[in-house]
Amino acid sequence: MVQNDEFKGKHHVNVVGVTPLRPIRTTLLIQTLQSFASGILGIALPIMMKERQINVVMVGFIFAAMPIIFQLGRMVFATFSDFWGRKTFFVSNGFLAVASGLIYYVAHTPLEYLFGKAVEGTKEGTLWAVNRAFLLEQGGGQLKTLIRLRTVAYVAYAVGSFAAGYLIAWILFEGAMLLCAAFGVIVVLLALNLKREKRVGFDFSKALRFLDFRNKGKLFRKFLVLFCMMGVSLGLIGGFVLTWFLDANGFNLEGIGLVLGLQILLAGIFSHLLSKTTKTRQSILLSGIMFAATFLFLGFAAPFLAAALIVLYGAIQGVASIGQEAIASRISDKQSYGTDIGLLWTGFHITESFSLALTGIMISQWGFTAPFVLAALTYLIFAFGSYISLKE
Repeated sequence: MVQNDEFKGKHHVNVVGVTPLRPIRTTLLIQTLQSFASGILGIALPIMMKERQINVVMVGFIFAAMPIIFQLGRMVFATFSDFWGRKTFFVSNGFLAVASGLIYYVAHTPLEYLFGKAVEGTKEGTLWAVNRAFLLEQGGGQLKTLIRLRTVAYVAYAVGSFAAGYLIAWILFEGAMLLCAAFGVIVVLLALNLKREKRVGFDFSKALRFLDFRNKGKLFRKFLVLFCMMGVSLGLIGGFVLTWFLDANGFNLEGIGLVLGLQILLAGIFSHLLSKTTKTRQSILLSGIMFAATFLFLGFAAPFLAAALIVLYGAIQGVASIGQEAIASRISDKQSYGTDIGLLWTGFHITESFSLALTGIMISQWGFTAPFVLAALTYLIFAFGSYISLKE
C-alpha cells in the first residue's frame, strides 16, 4: 500500500547543503511573466475572436489545436532537455512568446488565429517541458518546489486576467498583444543568465528507453489512463468556454476578467495553503466531488450564482493541483524527470484537444449545459480512479 508520506518518494529527498536559490528565483520569474501574459490572452483572445465574428465551432477547433501541439512539442523538448540541459528551452520560450504576440497583433482570420495558437502551444511546450524538471533538480527533488511553481503560475495568471479588461480599454486588443510580446523579450534576457548545465550528448537508444511504456510501473500506466479522463473533462470547460459563458450571461470584459481572475487567484491561494497536506488521496476525491457538483449546477444557474460558482471552482482547482503535482513527483524517475512528467500529461492534452473541439459543436447545438454536465461526470471517473489506485 502506498502511504501518503511516500509522495516524497525515495528519489525526492532534501539534498545536503544550500539550495541554489538564484536559478529557482529566475525560473519562477520567467513563469510569472509567461503566466501573466497567458492571463491577458485567456480573456482577450476569445472576446477578440468573437468581435471579429469567428463562430463558436471554429473557435473550438482553433483552441483545440493548442493542447495537442503543446504536448507533442513538450515531449520532444523534454526528452532532448534530459540530455542537453534546460537553458536552451527557456531561451526559446521567450523568442516564441515574442512571435505569438506579434501574430495575434496582426490576426483577423481563423487561419491566422490557428497559426498563433500553434506558435503559442509550442511556446508553452518549451516552458513546461523543463520548468518542473529544472526546479526538481535545483531544489533537491522536493515536492514543495512544484507547489510553488503552480502557485506562482496561478497568481500571475490571475493578475493578468484582472488587468486584461483595463489594458484593452486603454491600449486596445492590439496593444495588449504587443505587451505580451514584450514580456517574451524580458524572458529571453532572464533565461540567458541561467547557467548552462553539464549534460551528455543525445543518446537515441537511451531516449527510447525513457519513452518506453514497458519500462514504466503499473501505477504510472494507470495514471496515464486516468489523466486522459481528466483531459476530457477539463477540455469541455477549458480554452474559450468560461469566457464565452460569462459573456453570454451579460458580463462585460472587466467583469469577465474579475471573475476569472478571482477564480485563478483562489486556486493559487488554496494550492499554497494546503501544500503541506499529507492527505493526498482524500484531497483528490474531495476536489472531484466538488468539481462535479459545481458544473452540474453551473449550466442552470442565474448569472450572479454562475459567477460565484466559477470563482468557487478556483478553490477546487487549488486542491486538485496538489494531488496532481504529488502524483507527478511520486511516479517520475529522477533520471528522466522531463520525459516522465511529459508522458504523464500526454494523454491529458491529447484528450483535452479532442474535447475542446467537441465543445464548440456541443455549445452550438445544445448550449453550455451539455459540456458542463459531461465534464462533471468524466471528472468523477478521474477522482475515484485516482483514489482507488493510490491505495494499492
